[in-house]
Amino acid sequence: MQADRPGRPPPSLVTALACEPKLVAKHPALGDFLRSRWTDAAFMTAAGMAESTGLPTTTLIRLLALLGFPSFRSFRDAVRAQLRSR
Repeated sequence: MQADRPGRPPPSLVTALACEPKLVAKHPALGDFLRSRWTDAAFMTAAGMAESTGLPTTTLIRLLALLGFPSFRSFRDAVRAQLRSR
């Protein structure tokens, strides 16, 4: 998987998540991942994304729940919808 193309900003959903104070304060690696590799998130498993961000899978899932996603699948589906709408 590659980083998103330079000059192509992430969609508003991903930007909002990447800048969420609760996330940035405790887990900046996830915010960095969402800003730079958000398109990859649309096709990753929870375990793969956790490994890419250096977080335990359970922590990643808890963070996404804190941000309003009841499951990793709901997060991934939202990112896929943003990707399709571009």
